[in-house]
Amino acid sequence: MDLTPLKLYRMSRPPAKKRCHTNEEDIREFKEYWTEKFGMIKKDNKALCILCSESVVCRTSSVKRHFETVHKNLSNVTEQERRELISREMIKTKKQSDVLMKFISGRPSSNLVAAGFEVSKVIAQHGKPLSDGEYIKEAWLECAPFLFDNLSEKDKIIQRIKDLSVSRKTVKDRILKMEMNTTDQLTKDLASYKFFSICVDESTDITSSARLAIFSRFCRDDEVCEEMINLVTLPERTTGADICKAVVNELSIRQIDISKVVSVTTDGAPSMIGKEAGFVNLFAKHVGHPLIGFHCIIHEEALCAKAGLKELQEVMQTVTKVINYISARALNKRQFRNLLNEVDSVYKGLTMYNNVRWLSRGFVLKRFVECMDEINLFLINQQMSYKEMSDIVWICKLMFFADLCEHLNDLNVKLQGSGKTLDVMFDYIKAFEMKLGVFKRDVDSERFRYFPNLKKYINDLTKDDKTDCQCLQKLFVNIIESTVEQFSTRFARFRELEETAKFIKFPDSIKLDELNLQKFSWIDMDDFEMQLIEFQTSSIWRQKFVELRADLESIEKDRLEKGVRERNAENEVLMTWNTIPETFVCLKKLATTLLTIFSSTYSCESLFSVMNSVKSHNRSSLTDETSSACISLKVTKYKPDINYLSSGMQQQKSH
Repeated sequence: MDLTPLKLYRMSRPPAKKRCHTNEEDIREFKEYWTEKFGMIKKDNKALCILCSESVVCRTSSVKRHFETVHKNLSNVTEQERRELISREMIKTKKQSDVLMKFISGRPSSNLVAAGFEVSKVIAQHGKPLSDGEYIKEAWLECAPFLFDNLSEKDKIIQRIKDLSVSRKTVKDRILKMEMNTTDQLTKDLASYKFFSICVDESTDITSSARLAIFSRFCRDDEVCEEMINLVTLPERTTGADICKAVVNELSIRQIDISKVVSVTTDGAPSMIGKEAGFVNLFAKHVGHPLIGFHCIIHEEALCAKAGLKELQEVMQTVTKVINYISARALNKRQFRNLLNEVDSVYKGLTMYNNVRWLSRGFVLKRFVECMDEINLFLINQQMSYKEMSDIVWICKLMFFADLCEHLNDLNVKLQGSGKTLDVMFDYIKAFEMKLGVFKRDVDSERFRYFPNLKKYINDLTKDDKTDCQCLQKLFVNIIESTVEQFSTRFARFRELEETAKFIKFPDSIKLDELNLQKFSWIDMDDFEMQLIEFQTSSIWRQKFVELRADLESIEKDRLEKGVRERNAENEVLMTWNTIPETFVCLKKLATTLLTIFSSTYSCESLFSVMNSVKSHNRSSLTDETSSACISLKVTKYKPDINYLSSGMQQQKSH
């Protein structure tokens, strides 16, 4: 092979040594001075910026580039200021890490149990299936890698979530323990206060079991509280004796002094208020002193409307037939919905009538009247005929019926809700009785100012057709008079305490002979009259209630104008009474007992709505004990003591 001199020279040279990469740029190790100069700490073989929590590769150029681009605002400050800023961020990061480490390493079993309790509480309060604990845990595990990505203890956190036991059995056990804890808190409160009232109502759940709701109402510090004592299952019958036995037994088990009960409010069923065998009468014998027995104001109002409008029942029957023809058949319902869409109606269909629901009739009639043209057109297309739909007299009755029911519905809505004192509820009833007098004069004068649907229909009629409707004037007047009579009769018992109920807000001006104290004779109030005289002659204490009424006026104004109630009127009244010295103890006793009285069974009715959602068709297998515990946690204002419950329990890790 012919070798040139150059090739011979190269072959004779010793092999060159490979260059050693000792440059700091090429060694990917964390440098300690990066922390002080650039605010970097080591995390998983990378540099983590404590200023923005972003990761950077361990190379000086990369670390420097990140600091100068992302945190270029710090390049203008002095070196001393930059060091101080980085030092503060380091302290903050260390504190967060210490807290996290304390949570992860300290009391691991107790923390896991407490977390399990919290998950179970959320499930119960939202009425979700007990098996949803595993679903919640799965969601946590899926999002944990992203939520805790920049935390050095990410793996330990995820392991903690994996160890959390939230099986169906565990969730059920936690719910029962929390319900027992809140019940103990309620029992302790009822034992410590002098007076409380109860509200009792009975309904049937999805499994046809009779469930008896027992609510208590008492004054705790500056708050008027309504709490469920229990939701009891009645094994067979629901007679007054059975209900009385269940209530007495429930109070006895909880060691609640039954003699502290002031009043009992029921739905007015015969088994509740029967003269001999009714629950209220039987319960009073166990209590040992006279009870103030109230029939729910809302139920009374509904019964007044039902009895007073009995002459228009035939109108409701025809309306129900038409609605059932349209809405109870799938094809008709779809076709009618399409018709409403074609005419750009705001409605998607008709409302079905439910005789049990308080507001159902008014809503049904209102929707029916507003869709009259569409209903007639649909019936013509279906070649279906209802002679009443073309009868002028019948339609006039329908319009009057719909207008009057709307007024009754407005009253019903006002009566619903909590936080309303007895005198406020009485005022609503008295105001409506006065309105009925105005309605009667309005019909007598044929102005129909308060019956807009009737007025519009009559104005659109011809002169001859209007003559046919004039014969209905007397009928309408009779119906209003009948309703007035119903209100006068059914609310007679409430009127016995009407003036007495005003005492809680007007103790500075009310007269002694206006008070009905017979029902409170069992309370030690021998010095009541003397204390009332001293109270009413004191300008200091009288001024307290002048200011209270001004505050209540402001609360009511906000409710009417803004539609919100930021403060509870009952609590404001109680707070004012709590500022009165014990010198007037008899006055305070009367005010407290009046504040504890239930004016309606709204709490029970609301509870039954919760019961139907908790123990529904899909969850009918829930035992009564478990469903009662779920319902209790959903409606109570007490908070279970999670720390206490979890401190003495051993965590069973999830598998």
